Amino acid sequence: MKFLISVICVLWLMLCIQSVENHFFEWAWHKIKRVIDPHESERSLDCGLSDVPQILPEKMDTPRVTGGISAADHSFPWMVNVLNVKSMKSCGGAIIGPNTIVTAAHCIIDEPKYMSVIAGASTLLGRLNLFNYYAVSEVFIHPKFSLCCDYDIAIIKLKKTLERSKMINSICLPKEENERLKPETTAFIAGWGGKYPTGDMNSFGSFHLKQGLVYIKSNEYCKQVFSSFDEYDEICATNTNDNVDSREGDSGGPLMILNGTDHRWYLFGITSHGANTETIKPGVYSSIADKLNFIRKYL
Repeated sequence: MKFLISVICVLWLMLCIQSVENHFFEWAWHKIKRVIDPHESERSLDCGLSDVPQILPEKMDTPRVTGGISAADHSFPWMVNVLNVKSMKSCGGAIIGPNTIVTAAHCIIDEPKYMSVIAGASTLLGRLNLFNYYAVSEVFIHPKFSLCCDYDIAIIKLKKTLERSKMINSICLPKEENERLKPETTAFIAGWGGKYPTGDMNSFGSFHLKQGLVYIKSNEYCKQVFSSFDEYDEICATNTNDNVDSREGDSGGPLMILNGTDHRWYLFGITSHGANTETIKPGVYSSIADKLNFIRKYL
């Protein structure tokens, strides 16, 4: 009995400390409104838009996505944590449909029944809040995936449908298959990865979701750095001038581009691998535009 009371107290404390992180109350309120007023409509996912304006860096002056600039809370509402509960390994991911998440294939370690997706969180407190956890029903790894890291992409299907809120929305997919990005195109990465290259110190990652500005590099440049680089499967991007890079725990997170015409965010890459050293080198991202046929099968 004492144990049960302790658990209830801890959960209640978590909710009180960070109610702004918990979309559960917003979800419950909309349910109540729909009971009171049957004409009250559910908000549908509207890709690439955020109710919270992003505070985007024009120039990074602190190191790495994981040690640098915190993103405004809930300004990237498609960001999720993919948690392998049994092995206690976590990655990033992005919402692309009401019950569909895209992440890196190498992030899939446990069986679906031992996995959870944390949505609607922007801080560590939100990621500890059990109301933000979504059970996984199925996982689909690209049939050409191999370690490490060809066709590094996987689709996660959730048991429960995500509802649009201030904290939750999807990111848009590229409009055209095999769409190529011009070198030096500005892109953004985001994640909760730890600031250390490797090790147990990264277990909980950063407290706030971090963001970084990077530039798409030419295929020739990428091949000089990584001999295995495949321009039909991968994108590489970096910002060596400002020391921006992904770290352990950022895998599976999005490489995003803000479209200047429709002002929506588009997903062009999934954080896959890199040098993971103190010397900043390009990060390699699994290309989304080259895998749209695979992704659309599971939307």
